[in-house]
Amino acid sequence: MIVSYNSKDLFKNCLESVYKFTKDLEFEVIVVDNASTDGVTDYLKSQISPASPELGRGRANIKDTNQKSNLKAIFSEENLGFSRGNNVGIKEAKGKYVLLLNNDTELLENSIERMKLWMDAHQDVAVVSCQLVNSEHKASATGGFFPRLHNVIAWGWFLDDLPILRNYFPSYHPHPGPMYDKEQFLDWVTGAFFFVRKAAIDQVGMFDENIFMYGEELEWCIRFKKAGWKIGYTPITKVVHHERGSQGGLPKGAILGEFRGLKYIYGKHYPGWMQVALGTVLDVAAFLRVVLWLVRLKPQMAKIFLEALLL
Repeated sequence: MIVSYNSKDLFKNCLESVYKFTKDLEFEVIVVDNASTDGVTDYLKSQISPASPELGRGRANIKDTNQKSNLKAIFSEENLGFSRGNNVGIKEAKGKYVLLLNNDTELLENSIERMKLWMDAHQDVAVVSCQLVNSEHKASATGGFFPRLHNVIAWGWFLDDLPILRNYFPSYHPHPGPMYDKEQFLDWVTGAFFFVRKAAIDQVGMFDENIFMYGEELEWCIRFKKAGWKIGYTPITKVVHHERGSQGGLPKGAILGEFRGLKYIYGKHYPGWMQVALGTVLDVAAFLRVVLWLVRLKPQMAKIFLEALLL
């Protein structure tokens, strides 16, 4: 399951790597194209048969759907975002498992089969992710802890950057490091490679579409864990994640999306006093970053965090 939005070359590499390395496994590939404008749509249409049966006729915001072999493409008339886009595709998924794969990822080996076998052996797990590496093949952060106030403070106030204090104030999304060298259960894992059990989706529902992008996988994992499922992480296989490769430019969307996502999650899952406290914690975090980027003579970044402060 891939949601595509521009970044044609990255998307093409991602799709080709899935077909190259996924062997001896029955699978389908569902792509939801969020009204790409850089040639992704034309590339997808060249890979499918225009004579194939349609899947989504009449659904809101969907104008064309075709199928060829095990590749299904759904073309949206607008950018649905990560949550809505994935939900559209999940509704069409027929398998026991659904792999949500970012369009800026790239398989290096038969990762999907390895993760399927891992999930078969861990029936109490709703979601698992593997080790993500960056373009230089160095390990990336792949998940972490729920955003309890002390975890958000550690991240927002830079306490997790201090060698000693980081042991006492773990961030809700830890830095890359030895943490990701071992198999473990976490509170949440990143949506870049999100291998989820369909039975768990049927139990708790799909992505919360009130979150356009950033924080949606975190919120989903909260619901999975509340329902009694575990969230797994295993380094048995590696997948390249060209982080933010599908966005380009300054990471404004990621920054503002994270701030909005945290506030929404607190409004949905935490008591009122904690929502007020979170607002204060995030205001301090944004202010610290405004000062930091001004000192570093990066006024554009400072402006983004000023906007976060005013949310």
